[in-house]
Amino acid sequence: MPELMTALDVKKTLRCSLSYVFKLSEGGRIPSIRIPCPSLGTRKKELVRFRREDIEAFINNHYRK
Repeated sequence: MPELMTALDVKKTLRCSLSYVFKLSEGGRIPSIRIPCPSLGTRKKELVRFRREDIEAFINNHYRK
């Protein structure tokens, strides 16, 4: 089973803002797992998780020497 990271874990790894993590995910630049959660409010809620190997691949793909 792959290790899953929260958006906060990814934020800390990339040292960026949480909103940027979600922007990368929504734009398809980093793959994410979205799990629907029931909510009492009117807004749709989801758990968002990331595979560690996908985050490592993202870092490696953007590495410049």
